[in-house]
Amino acid sequence: MSAASQQLSRLQFLFRLTLVVLAGFVTSFFWYVSTERAIDAANQQRLNSFVLADILRQSSDDLTRMVRSYVVTGEPRYKAHFQEIMAIRDGKAPRPRFYQRVYWDLVTEDAMRPRPSEPAMPLLVLMQQAGFTAAEFAKLAEAKGYSDDLTQIEFKAMQLHEQARRMPAPQALELNRQAVAMLFDQRYHQAKAGIMQPIDQFYQMIDIRSTNDLQQAMIVADAARYLFVAIGCWLLYLLWQIRRYFSAVLGTSLPVLYQYISALGSDLQGKPIAVDSSRQDTVLGWLAKTEQRLMQMDEKRALVQHRLEHLAHYDALTGLANRLLLLQTLEQAIQRKPAALIGLAYLDLDGFKVINDRYGHALGDQVLQLLATRLQQLMRPQDMLARFGGDEFVVLLNGLKSQDEGTGLLSQLLQQLQQPLQLDEYTLQLSGSIGVTFYPQRQPLEADQLLRQADQAMYLAKQGGKNRYQCFDAAQEELLRGHHQQIEEIRLGISLQQFVLYYQPKVNMYTGQVIGYEALVRWQHPQRGLLPPALFLPQLEQHPVGILLGQWVVTNAISQLVLWQQQGLTLPLSINIAANHLQSIGFVEQLSALLLPQPHIRGLVELEILESSALEDISLVSTIMQQCSELGVTFALDDFGTGYSSLSYLKKLPLHLLKVDQSFVRDITIDDDDLPILQGILALAQAFALEIIAEGVETEHHGVKLLQLGYQLAQGYAIAKPMPAAAVFDWVQQWQPPASWQRNR
Repeated sequence: MSAASQQLSRLQFLFRLTLVVLAGFVTSFFWYVSTERAIDAANQQRLNSFVLADILRQSSDDLTRMVRSYVVTGEPRYKAHFQEIMAIRDGKAPRPRFYQRVYWDLVTEDAMRPRPSEPAMPLLVLMQQAGFTAAEFAKLAEAKGYSDDLTQIEFKAMQLHEQARRMPAPQALELNRQAVAMLFDQRYHQAKAGIMQPIDQFYQMIDIRSTNDLQQAMIVADAARYLFVAIGCWLLYLLWQIRRYFSAVLGTSLPVLYQYISALGSDLQGKPIAVDSSRQDTVLGWLAKTEQRLMQMDEKRALVQHRLEHLAHYDALTGLANRLLLLQTLEQAIQRKPAALIGLAYLDLDGFKVINDRYGHALGDQVLQLLATRLQQLMRPQDMLARFGGDEFVVLLNGLKSQDEGTGLLSQLLQQLQQPLQLDEYTLQLSGSIGVTFYPQRQPLEADQLLRQADQAMYLAKQGGKNRYQCFDAAQEELLRGHHQQIEEIRLGISLQQFVLYYQPKVNMYTGQVIGYEALVRWQHPQRGLLPPALFLPQLEQHPVGILLGQWVVTNAISQLVLWQQQGLTLPLSINIAANHLQSIGFVEQLSALLLPQPHIRGLVELEILESSALEDISLVSTIMQQCSELGVTFALDDFGTGYSSLSYLKKLPLHLLKVDQSFVRDITIDDDDLPILQGILALAQAFALEIIAEGVETEHHGVKLLQLGYQLAQGYAIAKPMPAAAVFDWVQQWQPPASWQRNR
């Protein structure tokens, strides 16, 4: 075993021994603390014993003083003090705090009673609980007995005094003399001495016992103290030994070793660690050898790192730049100031998979190597050709004068790809599809965004017939991205409860009766204010978010209808429903979940379907409408006359109302061309037994014209604009039809 190993083994032994000694040190400390507590307990026991004996002696003296004062003076307060002292001693009254310091003359002088703070307990019981020995307690009991005898004499003296107060003066004087004599005669003094003698003996017994206990506790405490100090000294010696062996194992001091380790981790080219022969087998010696090995490894690492950097940035098969190097170069080109026109082309070979499948991957690799050589010859010094894997190549065109220059270079690439390839006995014909994008654009972009643009354009080139290039249309992409952004903004608005419902009334112009309301959605945009549906609903056509908004509208409109009915307003409410929402999975179940718990609104919900909607499956739509009708829901065909399949809808769908589009109503006051259309639509509704309502009644004259044609139901600004739910009650109460409509009845 080497010297260093022996020292390390010795150091390990010292560590284990130190842990054992440390445990003994802690144990001896707690033992010493416990002995000191035992000394305190013995002193406290001694004090408590003397206090209880003093209380017995004090109470006897207090009783004597109070009864003598009462018999001599006849003052009732001394008798009250006597009785209170007896009650406290017998456990019939609570004991005042620090009773041994209560001086009854002070109580009398200040007229303040001592405050009780301890529970009532007989003095004898308190003595039993104090832990006295049988002999000690017997002395206290003996004193207590003499005290009780003395108390009997005192009671008789007080009785004689009280009898004297009820007799004539000569007899009273004699009785008082006898009472005073009883408190001062030989018998009284003997009883008094009988109390004090056992108490004095009790003091001596307690003093002897407590002194012995205290001496025994101090002997144990001294032993614990000496043991604690001895173990502490041993522990210090072991720590000193550990430090000595630790320094021998390290070969130097810990700060110096730390400096060497810090230098080793930060600068391998610094000054080498110098170690003499006597310290070769130490930690310092091991560190010096490690430093030499690290310096050798660093040289190898530099060579390997150079190789890895090449592998990390270049394709192993073709030697071209790989994805990482091209993206880094592209990012630098984007950030270059001043900005220069660059082109990024994504090239994918057409039909290369067929070559791999027919001739094998080995020949396919040769094809890629030959193509890489040919294409690299077409590159300008500032351009970069990269292979992304498989048959995909990317070309970075730097410093272009125009986009036409870039597309010209791509045409040359396509021509080079079409040149036949001669490999062994095979002649191969290839082509390629290229997608290209140019930068700068209207918005700043990252390298990976440009790469995605070129990739998208490449797929368009594939779809366009292959063997061609396709430029990325940034304007079209920006328009599409704006559409998606607005869709997401609407989705967020729904989740944040930014949409509200307004309600526009529908009336019977002939009778003046309000026949219902139509729920119309509005967007309370946080920046743009209250937006009408024309500014956001077209974006949602045939989009799933439109269904989400439709579900919100139906749910809130029905909730408002229930609230109105509870408040005494019972009017039908029509709700616009999109075609894709009506035909969505679970539509009937969702509507049923809203309506079935509210049977009192049955027949008050009307769903409006646009005639121009894309109702793809009329049979399916008819079935859905029939199921909704069973729930008490009616259907109206909105914007009637603008679609191309009106008669088919009227024949196959379970409708109950037609809403004439406002485009046919708007100009009837200035142009009669729309009157035949309105008459025809009215006749068509009557033929199919359907109700009919006209939209777009913007002026009073519109209503007059429609009444003359035979229309009664109407909706428009001449009646009321869409209003918040809170305004509906007031409007219904104040609504009066124009007088001109009344005259056309």
